Amino acid sequence: MADAHTVDSRETREKILESATELFAQHGYENTSLAQVARRAKVSKALIFWHFDSKEALYRNALRRTLEPYFIDVDDIEGLGEREQIERLIDLFYDFVHENVYSVRFFLHLTLRGESRPDESLNHVNELYRIFRSSLAGIIDNGRGRGVFRAEVDACREAALIVAALSGILIQQFMTDEAAAAQDLIGHLKLVLFQRLLITAAESPAAGRLE
Repeated sequence: MADAHTVDSRETREKILESATELFAQHGYENTSLAQVARRAKVSKALIFWHFDSKEALYRNALRRTLEPYFIDVDDIEGLGEREQIERLIDLFYDFVHENVYSVRFFLHLTLRGESRPDESLNHVNELYRIFRSSLAGIIDNGRGRGVFRAEVDACREAALIVAALSGILIQQFMTDEAAAAQDLIGHLKLVLFQRLLITAAESPAAGRLE
């Protein structure tokens, strides 16, 4: 069982990391000083150095803390039809960002500022996007093969378009803090998407045979 000193040390470290994460997100690496972090966390600079060897180490730990939640469970769609799978993935993506909004904002802020340090972490996020986009492409391709989606649909292009549209909607939400508007746009995205993908009754092979 951890003693009181160990618990206090962990709480202090977490408080420093939380304060550093907020400040790095607001001002970037170069414009955030350890003195600012110390004031925000209400600790001394010496205590920061006791937990972290340097500002660089603090930054790396803050970034690692931010990226920990970056995971979407694509196995959650097992057993659903193609349309339901795509809708579920879109909802999972939105829910994930909404639940981890501060972490996502932090990472986007650093990326948009052109920070050089998050390169290794950027690979982690890019891998998440790749898996998400690949899952969507696979579902669309399966739907084409089963005659659910139009044969002329380019699965990879459609998957990339879905990810780009979702990213744009979520960035707009970050800028305006209008969650209701974002949800409305996601609903509209689904509607337009399936108008493009789904084979209508008039286009189905069965309809052609009846004619």
